[in-house]
Amino acid sequence: MGFFKFRKNNSQTSLNIKKEPVTEKTQNVETPVVLPIQREIPKPVVFSPKKQKEKEDIADFFTVNIYDIFKYDPKSVRKGRGSDGCPIEIFELELPELELSTFFKVEILQYENKQYDLVFISNIDEIRDDLRSFIDFSCKAFGLDFMKKGSIGANDLRDAALGVFSRIWYNKVRVENTSFTIALTLYGITPTK
Repeated sequence: MGFFKFRKNNSQTSLNIKKEPVTEKTQNVETPVVLPIQREIPKPVVFSPKKQKEKEDIADFFTVNIYDIFKYDPKSVRKGRGSDGCPIEIFELELPELELSTFFKVEILQYENKQYDLVFISNIDEIRDDLRSFIDFSCKAFGLDFMKKGSIGANDLRDAALGVFSRIWYNKVRVENTSFTIALTLYGITPTK
């Protein structure tokens, strides 16, 4: 095996040699530090809850006047007979705002003696805080319901989701959701003169 011999070509190498450019090293320059603008941190605004008037009557829970419901011009829907066989006239009223954060409509069952029952209707099956307060008030006013149930508990929230929740004080108040929507009935309302 032979060795290769390489020759230097002086004319080519001298032409290709160039001087490397000399670069100057820059000094370390520090970025100026700008302090953030110092501002006074505002104190959080604390709203004190409105002291609500102590509720003394069932009517205090509603924005509509339940003792003068006909001033809102409910529409007559039909005439019929009540569960006791007496003639009644049924009216409907779309409520201007949700009652007890739950009910959007009320049916009025007016009897011959001008007394009436109010059936508040919702399209939900949950027990909201306003309704819970109403039920607590009813427990204080009327005692335990006919099934010996009182204030709302965890089981009642489950029962509402299952469509089996109820609180019934006969001839006074009924709250139930047998059709998966909460309904509230107030019995025997005597209109104000």
